[in-house]
Amino acid sequence: MGGAIGVRLPDDLLEKIEDLRHEEGDDRSTTMRKLIQRGLEEITREKAAQAYREGRITLSEAAERSDLTLWEMQQYLVHQGYQSDYSIRDLDRELDILDMD
Repeated sequence: MGGAIGVRLPDDLLEKIEDLRHEEGDDRSTTMRKLIQRGLEEITREKAAQAYREGRITLSEAAERSDLTLWEMQQYLVHQGYQSDYSIRDLDRELDILDMD
């Protein structure tokens, strides 16, 4: 069960929310819930991506915190402009190690 909160928003933001509400065909509460949910998801992803880039968590942890698969988290990082320092040379070394058995 949820609770109710009151928030004051600037008129220009309220107008945009009303426009979106009409486009989506939702009531104001549903539109607000969708916006808050999307905003929370995006902020959570941003924070997890930042922690990953800083080396404080692993890619798996970032994906888990973001409620994404590893593939989705990698795609998110690429979309955010992240470039890994993992090179073809690193891949070749790992493949050589795997091929040793």
